[in-house]
Amino acid sequence: MDSLIFLVQYVEFYLVKRPKYRIFAHHFIITDTMENTIFITLEPYLAQWLKHEFGGISPIPIRRASAEADILRLNLRTQPRHNGYKRQLKPGPNQVEILLPKFKLKDTRNNNYLTAHGEKCLHECIRTRFRVAIWKDLYTVGATLTRTKESVEHWMVAHGIEVDDKNWNTLVKMLQRCRANYCPNHRLTNHKSSKHRKKF
Repeated sequence: MDSLIFLVQYVEFYLVKRPKYRIFAHHFIITDTMENTIFITLEPYLAQWLKHEFGGISPIPIRRASAEADILRLNLRTQPRHNGYKRQLKPGPNQVEILLPKFKLKDTRNNNYLTAHGEKCLHECIRTRFRVAIWKDLYTVGATLTRTKESVEHWMVAHGIEVDDKNWNTLVKMLQRCRANYCPNHRLTNHKSSKHRKKF
């Protein structure tokens, strides 16, 4: 990414003296950027949260040393060459565009096709990261319905998630499943109002 930014800055400086090459250079920069992106389908709440986590930048830059980057490194391939295949250039419904990190042993200018297995693993990794984030912030929520409603809504707003019935219900059910799993193991404080409180 740094090398691309340097290239853009150099080209902009060069074009001050060579204006006739502006169209060619602009096409080169856009093409080079598109070769380093992929598209992945996510649930609306997950896509909104992921974009917010990276400051609303699109395409979303994946950190090089992250678990997501490791999944990409293992599952990126060259574009298929069989008849009938057409490379995707624009995001479809419920899709986000992801900027591929640079790998020492895999050139993403050529290896920019994510396999179906890789997309499934990447989706699950992002979803797991989301569950960890919401559980860390809201693990004590659930004493009363009013408290749950207000706390979840505030958390959604703070993390760029649209507050609607579908998103809210999805997040509340996710929290309920986490509480059901962890409360028997005494991972929560013993609030008498919690129906999941461990019985002695």
